[in-house]
Amino acid sequence: MLEIYEKELAELKQDMIGLGMKVEQAVESTWKALERKDVELAQRIFDGDDAIDELVKSCMKKDLTISLMQGPVAADYRSLMATLKILSDLERIADHCADISHYVIHLKQTNHDVPLPVGVKEMYGVMSSMVSDVIDFYKERGTSSQAEFMRDKDDIVDQAFNNLMIDLSAEMTKHPENSKDYIDLVLVIKYIERMADHANNIAEWLIYRDTNEIRI
Repeated sequence: MLEIYEKELAELKQDMIGLGMKVEQAVESTWKALERKDVELAQRIFDGDDAIDELVKSCMKKDLTISLMQGPVAADYRSLMATLKILSDLERIADHCADISHYVIHLKQTNHDVPLPVGVKEMYGVMSSMVSDVIDFYKERGTSSQAEFMRDKDDIVDQAFNNLMIDLSAEMTKHPENSKDYIDLVLVIKYIERMADHANNIAEWLIYRDTNEIRI
């Protein structure tokens, strides 16, 4: 029974790592689609969200099965609880990639060629680094001290969001004919901010996994 238990835990971890890599790829591809207004790439990201959702469901099923059937020890039980929460946040990050891709398609269709506001690239880069970092942190225990830095990065993204809202409001006043495009960009930037929040949530759950400290 112990061998089966350890095998199931190892399989779940590998599945989670695979899922994390797919989410990381979606985040990277979403920036390319947004920066280039690449409709074909955006459509692939949008269509691919269902496959990520299925992986999330599969991992959740395995996690719950281990929790209910194998009687995990305290440390493993914390890990399994944290994994359920992490799965939810990974799913939302992937969902927001699909959301942004939807607006990439919409922005291209308006054909107004409104440029991305200055600062979006930097904001997205910080968020993307947060996603990559927490996926790396998941792989190994003892990363709670590194995970704590996610709060600082999340603060940077939040400040960028506030600055961009001011800039977009000014642009909307100057160019009311493009107001729909600017509203789309507001939503895109809000999704980026939310993705950073979800990455920070994952870091908090990893701290719980490693230290039994809940900081959310």
